Amino acid sequence: MCAKIKSLAEFTQGKDDYEADFKVPDGVQIYCENLIKLYKVGEIEVMALQGLDLSVQKGEMIAIIGNSGSGKSTLMNIIGGLDRPTAGRIYVNGINLLKLSDKQMLQYMRETVGFVWQNTARNMVPYLSALDNVKLVMQMAGKVDSNRAHMLLETVGLADRKKSKMHELSGGEQQRVAIAIALANNPGILLADEPTGAVDTKTTAQILRLFHDLNEDMGVTVVIVTHDRQLSHMVKRVVTISDGRIGTEFIRQHEINMDSEELMNAFAGHDSGTHVEYGFIDGRKRLAIPEEYLRKAGLTEKSKVLIKAEDNSIILTKPEEIV
Repeated sequence: MCAKIKSLAEFTQGKDDYEADFKVPDGVQIYCENLIKLYKVGEIEVMALQGLDLSVQKGEMIAIIGNSGSGKSTLMNIIGGLDRPTAGRIYVNGINLLKLSDKQMLQYMRETVGFVWQNTARNMVPYLSALDNVKLVMQMAGKVDSNRAHMLLETVGLADRKKSKMHELSGGEQQRVAIAIALANNPGILLADEPTGAVDTKTTAQILRLFHDLNEDMGVTVVIVTHDRQLSHMVKRVVTISDGRIGTEFIRQHEINMDSEELMNAFAGHDSGTHVEYGFIDGRKRLAIPEEYLRKAGLTEKSKVLIKAEDNSIILTKPEEIV
């Protein structure tokens, strides 16, 4: 096993004159600025991220929602240390991830982030029990804490299924084990990729309730990446992503009582008026306008519009009204 370095933050401090005077805003745990990610497939270059900006506060629970190919999984992989951007800034806990060696990145992945995948086979070793799966992650990090392993399975409501193997657990139970595994080494950030994609509505609500409890009780920052827009009703802050850029943000106006029927009503979309939608102006002064707004205004992606500034408002006028 490779030797553990003393401090990732100490390693990255002052390593680049360009970054020497840069300071992450106070309270921000995940900071992405102008992230660009290029993939080359044969002779074709694909830009998965196109100058993306995102900030996540310490202890926040946020959902990143986008369709297939929007760049959401690429973003999660970069935050989680599984991939590196082509250009831009990415800081987590004040650490410049672009300055980490492969060895240091491995330490970052073991200690700072925990992963919950949609594919349960990716979360668990099928021939090990739930308890042994949690201990295995601890062993890989160099320290097994049996008491914590038992505690985590109790926390996710599986105290009586510790000896069960994957094929003996339901889909919802497998995801609960996956969450316990992700928390094995006490990470500050929990990254969940489509965590409810393979379960029913009732189980989805239970898993979201568990994420809320972990967020509040343990103070862990939770980032959920999904295509399911129904989840936007169950999370306080939702960021949409499209074509590799952040589009709009939805902020809940009041807290959900997670122990009542309000949670199920939220998932069913019966409280659709509880969020306020905000546009997002990125570092290149670009503003993404949702397709439904363009459609209602009779605009297309290549429409020319008249721009007016009045008081504190910016007014975009559709082509037929331009004189």
